[in-house]
Amino acid sequence: MAINQNQFIDLLTQYRRENWCGIQTAEWQRRIVASIAQETEPAILSRIAPHSSLPSDPLILDLGSGVGNFVVACRKRGWRAFGVEPDRIGQGSSLSSLQIASRRLDSGAFAAATGEQLPFADATFDLVVLDQVIEHVQNQVSVLSEAVRVLKPAGVIYIACPNYLRFYEPHYKILFFPLMPKFLASFYLRVCRRDPVLLRQLTYTTNSRVRSLLRKLNVHFIDLNERGFLDKCMARKSRAATKRVRAVRMLAGWPILSKLVLFGASSYIRLREGGSEFLAFRQTCG
Repeated sequence: MAINQNQFIDLLTQYRRENWCGIQTAEWQRRIVASIAQETEPAILSRIAPHSSLPSDPLILDLGSGVGNFVVACRKRGWRAFGVEPDRIGQGSSLSSLQIASRRLDSGAFAAATGEQLPFADATFDLVVLDQVIEHVQNQVSVLSEAVRVLKPAGVIYIACPNYLRFYEPHYKILFFPLMPKFLASFYLRVCRRDPVLLRQLTYTTNSRVRSLLRKLNVHFIDLNERGFLDKCMARKSRAATKRVRAVRMLAGWPILSKLVLFGASSYIRLREGGSEFLAFRQTCG
């Protein structure tokens, strides 16, 4: 029998307290538990919708499914969704995120597996999700290759990860210098009274790195942050547009400057955004 919402919150609180001890403050852990416990429509689906249409009965894989929020939300829609999770993040605890996820659904929706060796046949899934995952794996090429392998020819991969060119570390929730060498970052974390155990499990990611990885796999991809910003710049004038958008729109209106301005705007977004979001396709989109 599946656990109820209160039982889920209790298990999640225990897991966060044990596994993230010394990594995040108690206050941050409370905030994250409250956020995870909210049953909301997955933002991932709204990000995908303008660029790719899922079939009416999609087969979905959440690679690095954690405590199962995305899989549970998809199952409530009646979709066939599955999650894989190695649960090797942080301190380790008596309770794993995979155990919590497995207690939320009566069906066998979750499996213990690594992204480097997915236990599925080629061309199985319509959607593969890697949400805040690739920064936690050592062999990013292998994980992305596996995601492409199990994707159907007309399927889509959603990738989201932090941008380590930002002055912030999203797991520790502290000021962090971009691409700080690990030996120096470990010392810095200890000064801040944080345990560097998670740092040793991270692979720094940037927008440019994700682009490079996807090019190696010879897949078509869309940078969602870049596309969204440029669409705003090219849209008709709106009072809701920010000063930055209005400035780019005005300068891009000059034929001589247009390409240079748009290139500069794209480069700025890649450097400035706190996170990266991509859609990848096995075949070129129209």
